[in-house]
Formats: sequence, structure tokens, C-alpha cells
Amino acid sequence: MKLLHLLTLALALVFPPMLTTPNASAAEKIVVGYQPYDTISYSAAVIRDKELWKKYLPAGTEVQFEGALQGSIIVNSMVAGKQVIGYLGDMPAVVCTTKTNIAPIKLVASLGLSAGQRCNVIMVRPDAPKFTSPEEAVRWLDGKTVATPKGSCAERFLRTVMQKTGIKPKQILNQSLEVIATNFRVKKIDAAVLWEPTVSRIGDLAGEGVARVVATGYNYNTPDAGFIAMRADFVKQYPEIAKGWLKAELEAQRFLMDPANWEEVGNIVAKQATGLTPLMSWFSLYGAIPTECGGAPERDTKPFVFTKPVHELLDSTYTFLHETKVINVGKAPEGAIDDSIARAVAAEMNVTTPMGVIIPKNIYDGPKK
Repeated sequence: MKLLHLLTLALALVFPPMLTTPNASAAEKIVVGYQPYDTISYSAAVIRDKELWKKYLPAGTEVQFEGALQGSIIVNSMVAGKQVIGYLGDMPAVVCTTKTNIAPIKLVASLGLSAGQRCNVIMVRPDAPKFTSPEEAVRWLDGKTVATPKGSCAERFLRTVMQKTGIKPKQILNQSLEVIATNFRVKKIDAAVLWEPTVSRIGDLAGEGVARVVATGYNYNTPDAGFIAMRADFVKQYPEIAKGWLKAELEAQRFLMDPANWEEVGNIVAKQATGLTPLMSWFSLYGAIPTECGGAPERDTKPFVFTKPVHELLDSTYTFLHETKVINVGKAPEGAIDDSIARAVAAEMNVTTPMGVIIPKNIYDGPKK
């Protein structure tokens, strides 16, 4: 909790409130919400570190990055007009598109699609039994106290697993990432469903060891994804700025995919996320989760545009959230899923999509610190 308070204070000092409207002129500032505590925002961290937007946006455009611990914070800021671009996991991304009566928001590009390796990760306390399989570990959750941040893609995965297996935890606690980490340390919870890089920070594979990874979405055929969201009024008024941002994003994603840059990416993220070491940051996107814990052959894929698997994930997310009464529509509002600019950007930059996959490496191949 202390870390959360410090982070909030730091963000308030570094990122003062936006004084312009969402339709700021090209020569003024645009505000970007991202999550350095989520691997789907690592491309934003690269853009920020290397100032890639300066290559593609009109001269004089100021970009202000605002960090958040989870996507719901970014959704609220976008709806309120405080941010015009947001980096979101699949669940908050879908939710933000349904606020059409307040502020229409579009999903304009894919940040990644994994086989449940990013946000769909189940962890248990370190003194839990040694399970022989991910399925046995999930059965152990029946009657236990489980925590997950409400409204997150991790909560969606927990609910999906409950539906598929019939398990019924004794309690499902709505807790932030930092509270969950603390409660694992003091053994107040039995398990949690979380996302990277917190998984790598507190886990037994590359982190503190206060929790163990025991299962992922790969074991339950439940992928996860991330998206760039933009306010529709911003895209309409400043299409060239929207396109320029996606050009910077495409360059950043290609940087992420090149193994020659992986150690540097770990260093970049560690500088922007309190509590993460370069090794934790590296492992969260490039490290191999053991097969017996739910590891998949591919850590992540980078479609950039909305491929058939991306559309299928979006469709299933709208259905799930509607059935669970989180949103009041069962499918995407008209115009909300729009990768036309992303496709134009890929064509102009002569990049074939989907761009490729990230094949994870053994932890011993990572940074030595």
C-alpha cells in the first residue's frame, strides 16, 4: 500500500493535470495513459524512453505520459476527457467502448495476443501443496480465499475458470496489485489471479518468491490481449496525429520483438516501474514459464491489426461481460473496433501483419541482475 501511495504521489508531481481539452491542437499536448505494470504497455514505455513520437507527430506536439496501476483508471480518464490515447488489457478495453453516451472510444490497434500468459495467471501462497498439474492446482482453489483486482482481465479469467471447472472459492477479494503482494507476504490469502509483470515480481520464477505460479490461461484455452484505445473525437479531428502515433507504436513493437533488444527492454521498463528489476521486467515478456505451471510455446504474438483470433477474443469478451452484467451490450458498438488506421500504417511502413511471435527463453538467458 505504501508503494501505491508513493506511486500516486510521484505521478501527481511528474504528470500535472491536463489543462487542455481532448481536442488539443497539434502544437499543444496529448495525454497518453499507459500501464508500466502491464506488459501490454511495454511498447509505450519504449516510445516514451526513446521519444519515438517525435519522428511521426507534427513538430511542437507535446506528449504527456500518465502511468496507472490498472486499466480501469485509464478508462475513467479517457471517458472524462483527461486522456486521448490509452493502453489497455482486453477487459477494460471492451468496457471503454461501451461508454458511447458519454464519450465514444475506439480500439484502433492490437498490442499483443497471448495464450493466457500475460493476464491469465493463477498464483498460490508459497506453502501451498506441490501440485502435479495446473488442473490439480485449480481444484485446490475450491473453498479458498482468492484475490484479484475487480474489473480486470484477471478477474475475467478467474470467473471463466470457475464456470469451466465448478470450483467455488470461499471468498473472492477485490484487491490491488500491491495489496495482493502484501497479503501473500503475510499469508492472508491463499491464491490470486494477476497479470505480468507483477507475476514475475512476486513469483517464484524470477522474483521475490512470495507466491508460486501454478496455472495460466493456456491450460483453459483462454487467451488474453491488449489494445490501443483512442477517443473517437480525437481520431476524427486529428487523424494524422492518430496515424503518427500508430507509426511510433509499430516501430516500438518491432523493437520489442527483436531478441537483440530484449535486455534493453527490461532496463527501460525497470526505470519506469517502481519495484521491478531488469530481470523481472525481462522475464515478464521474454521468460519461459515451465510447462507444468501452464507455460505455452509462445510468450506473446504481435498482430498489430485485428486478425480473426483477435476478433474472436473481443467477441467472447463482449459476450462474457454482457452475461455477467458488467456492460449492457452483447457486442461492440458500431465503429468501436476499427483497425483501418493500423492497416494503413502497416502498408505505408511496408510491414507484414501479423508481425510475428515472441518465443520465450530460459531465465538463465536473461539479465544477470
